[in-house]
Amino acid sequence: MEFVTALTNIISGNGYINVSDLRDILRALDENVSEEELDEMISEIDADGSGTVDFDEFMEMMSGE
Repeated sequence: MEFVTALTNIISGNGYINVSDLRDILRALDENVSEEELDEMISEIDADGSGTVDFDEFMEMMSGE
């Protein structure tokens, strides 16, 4: 459900999700992920370091690029 909410925010909302929401989504997908692993994933996903993930960054994450 969090994934759907995040995607809805990106598509029809403000055009991005913030990193703290993304952290919650990633944790929900894998409860065993460490904080260090989350930090690493987020730094890769939030390529421009803006603290938000825009549609392009989100799609890159989802496609595994």
